[in-house]
Amino acid sequence: MLKIATKFVPESPDFLRAWQAGFRYAEFWLSANLLENAERIIKIAREYPCEYVPHFPNKKNDEQSVKQAVKLYRELKCQAIVIHQPMFDAWEEEFISREPNIRLAVENHQLNEKEFWAWAEKNPGLNLDVEHLWKFTLQDAPLERLLKMLDKFLGRYADKLYHVHLPGYVPGEEEHRPMYCNREFVFGVWELLEKADYRGLIVSEVNAEFQTDQDLRMDALLFERWWLTQQN
Repeated sequence: MLKIATKFVPESPDFLRAWQAGFRYAEFWLSANLLENAERIIKIAREYPCEYVPHFPNKKNDEQSVKQAVKLYRELKCQAIVIHQPMFDAWEEEFISREPNIRLAVENHQLNEKEFWAWAEKNPGLNLDVEHLWKFTLQDAPLERLLKMLDKFLGRYADKLYHVHLPGYVPGEEEHRPMYCNREFVFGVWELLEKADYRGLIVSEVNAEFQTDQDLRMDALLFERWWLTQQN
């Protein structure tokens, strides 16, 4: 079964809101300051029987940030850490020195098609942001072309795809909207991931304004209903 997740700042109200909405998987938004309180995050996270993936900070990180991120990874038995390319290039050796078998999932961002395939080829572990693929790499091309490229990507690199970001992107609109904002897109991606036997998290990465009880519940229900139709 696919694992649909939400993403939030790891504070007590956010854990509770996600749990009550029906999510059992989550990605943590992290900063260097938040990582200073890794013990508190671990304590709260253990109150909920969920599976978690940390997102390494995109700025102002240092060796202490790596140390604390590895602590979260170990203590919460995470299957990956999401990281952007510049941070991966800067801190890969430090991560590996602390946790040799760590699974670092490098995210794609503003890449053209040539750069996208180079990103997929060179990195040992991947976090595919499908919204970035559509908006930046394919520049809002027709959905059919996006799904065709995704199918090709999965055929080549499914074995090192550790994590997926999947907001409900609508071409021409703002990023990071709930999955229910574009059901045709989301359903098409879910079908391809299921066909590829993908086992990582699929994260509805949304802006803070959509971190509401109603929006979260609508995304959880969207998946629940889709999954039921797949079983019939």
